[in-house]
Amino acid sequence: MNFTAIRTNKDQRNLRSSRACLLVSVAMTCLGAPAIATAQQAGVSVTDTIVVTAQKRSQSVQDVGIAITAYSGDQLEKLGVETSIDIINFTPGVSMAGDIGGQRALFNIRGVVQNDFSDLAEAPVAVYVDEGYLASTQAQTFGLYDIDRVEVLKGPQGTLFGRNATGGLVHTLTNRPTREFEGYGELTVGTQDSVRGEAAISGPLSEKVSGRISVMYNRYGEILKNAYSGVDAQGRTGTPGGGQNGYNDDTFAIRGQLQFDFTDNASLLLTGNYADTTKSEGPYQGIGSIAVIDAQGRHINTLRAQDTNSNCEAISAETGNCINLFADGDTDGIRPVVGGDLFGNLDPDGNRSQVNKDFAFDDENKIRSRGLAAHFTWDAPWGTLTSISDYKKFYRSISLDSDQSATPLALFQSDGRIDQFSQEIRLNGSTDKTDWVAGVYYLSVDTDVTQGLAYPEKSPFLVGFPQIIFGLAGVVFDPFEDNTTGNLRTDSYSLFGQIDYHMSDNLTLVTGLRAIVEDKKYNQVIGEFANTDDRLIETAVSTGFVPRAPFADKTSNGLWSGKVQLEYSPDADHLYYVGINRGVKAGSFNAKLFDGVTLTDAQIPYKSEVLYAYEAGFKTTLGGGNTRLNGSVYYYDYNDYQAFTWSSNSGFVTNNDATYKGGELELITSPADGLDIIANVAYIDATVKDLEFAPGLTKDVTPSFTPDFKTAATVRYSWPTMGGYMAAQSTVSYQSSVFNNMRNFTGQRFGGWANVNARLSWDAEDGGWGVSASVNNLFNSRHGVIGFDVSSFGGYTQESYARPRWASVKIKKNF
Repeated sequence: MNFTAIRTNKDQRNLRSSRACLLVSVAMTCLGAPAIATAQQAGVSVTDTIVVTAQKRSQSVQDVGIAITAYSGDQLEKLGVETSIDIINFTPGVSMAGDIGGQRALFNIRGVVQNDFSDLAEAPVAVYVDEGYLASTQAQTFGLYDIDRVEVLKGPQGTLFGRNATGGLVHTLTNRPTREFEGYGELTVGTQDSVRGEAAISGPLSEKVSGRISVMYNRYGEILKNAYSGVDAQGRTGTPGGGQNGYNDDTFAIRGQLQFDFTDNASLLLTGNYADTTKSEGPYQGIGSIAVIDAQGRHINTLRAQDTNSNCEAISAETGNCINLFADGDTDGIRPVVGGDLFGNLDPDGNRSQVNKDFAFDDENKIRSRGLAAHFTWDAPWGTLTSISDYKKFYRSISLDSDQSATPLALFQSDGRIDQFSQEIRLNGSTDKTDWVAGVYYLSVDTDVTQGLAYPEKSPFLVGFPQIIFGLAGVVFDPFEDNTTGNLRTDSYSLFGQIDYHMSDNLTLVTGLRAIVEDKKYNQVIGEFANTDDRLIETAVSTGFVPRAPFADKTSNGLWSGKVQLEYSPDADHLYYVGINRGVKAGSFNAKLFDGVTLTDAQIPYKSEVLYAYEAGFKTTLGGGNTRLNGSVYYYDYNDYQAFTWSSNSGFVTNNDATYKGGELELITSPADGLDIIANVAYIDATVKDLEFAPGLTKDVTPSFTPDFKTAATVRYSWPTMGGYMAAQSTVSYQSSVFNNMRNFTGQRFGGWANVNARLSWDAEDGGWGVSASVNNLFNSRHGVIGFDVSSFGGYTQESYARPRWASVKIKKNF
């Protein structure tokens, strides 16, 4: 099989056994069916290209003047992609941000990212599934199953895809119901007792109705082994029942589709989906870090404790002397252990797989989603009418040990609920000189979130907090938690249109415009409550202390996105384009945790961001169709970039101007029979200007999680044998260093890394059976992935690392 060739066809534990039975039932139906040859299994040519809908109409990816990286479902399988974020390692110009130890991951496209962990926040990279927008950032991390293709569009896409596509768009499209009976079942087992099953059945239900049902189950055991003994280094007991192993997954998902073909020209597709995930608390590890404090008491740098020979709680920027942080309740300014945190905790094995923390439960975090959608299409003589109605509901309850140690210092907790509805109605058509699309769009998002910091019964902060905030030396508080409760209602209305005007056979002018009115209404209350259960967010029993007055505000903004571009195609194998895009992301509101510092009323709202993107690129097909070479260069002028800055034990968004410049190059080639190569490289030079990294101090910084350089290459060789095709494949990816915090402190840098995956597979010539063996992260790179600097709060940094070496074997049956 040719890897570069693409086809274009359309109570938690009690539930586990029933979910598995449902999956096995569908899979066994697949495994018992007779095999028939399909184009996918029999092999297709490298000259076949992916058909995408990046401009709301079907086009070859080579004919679209946008920097696009697209993957077919077959490619995703061969690359070992199982979740929405797995494509990041293979895609030029794309990196990962996130929080909760990577349980929530965000796409960073060309340095455009906002790492705000609040459920109120929306990302500047829009994520869609089957033309439905995902407003929740948590919803951007999901399992991929029964997928037709994934399209990654780089640069502003607001003209056609609307709000919050400033950095680009990631669009996942699933396989649709078919008029012929087909399906598959597959089972994967591997490292960490991992089991993954996936199955789908599709076919006609009547003369005019067809259906498809797809299911997926994924589970793997705990990666992090907990050495917690029941007390910390100073004899404190932690959360009752804690100390469990962590970093696991238990996910079930199902999707059902019904397609009604009323006539040859009119159809309705109804879709319903549900997903349920249970994980451990956030799988961070606590790494000792030292805050550098200047004479005004400002935190101006952070050092990794393991890189120094100092046992200071904090270091004076002027003298190098030790400074006391108070959070441990003493006044000596000295850490009990060199390299550890303020309380004598030292990670057992650095960035490996052992931890020592009290608040650790293997079923702590829960994420659920469900959705309904209706797609109506009518092909008329004048064009096509499309209506897309989409409803989604998300729920997330997550917690983590803020100190990532055996000391019961503090806990982060968050409950979020998001209801959203969107409606798009659009018209597509063409004339001799034009291709056009126009439409209206409405989006409603209702978000409720409660998040805060809780202090357990034995927390040393119950001694330090009265002294820090109130100057009450010797006073010990009862266990409490400070919780921020917010409700954000968003209503967004848009009119949009784009015209491709063919000035000649070779030259096309593309113009587009989107007008947006966005209304937001926000209410926020910060309260202090008695902490009676470390695993619950308390909102019932108030201590009477109010960290700040309630806040309420509403905004109404008129926004616009636009595009002007020239495209030149001297022949069918070459496309050159140059253009200007204007992207926009609406402003919103901060829901900062109370960590001793509150925002003023003026600091809670933040403004809209505007990105002017200047880009030129080319797409070429060479070697008689065996090679495709695509490239682009860009310059971004960013006004009021929404920069998320983390300090102490919380963070908030400010507006800063920025400039980016960079380029990408992608190669897809089959230089010999059976040999396929995909290679890419990306470079970016990004600067956010005048960021206030400490009170009254500013500097230019690199946006968080943005590598200067990134490259990846996949080589696959296949040959006929044993009545089918054997294939050996390897993928190598490299990313240069990144900062995990917008403040760009010394200890906030993750080093560059390289990753190698390997795969050996065999597929029957008739397409019936397939088996494969894979090893991901072959050399067991444990590079940093997500980090939060808490050095000025507890003398440590929360860090999570890449999943360790992962071996698996898969068997698949197609029918």
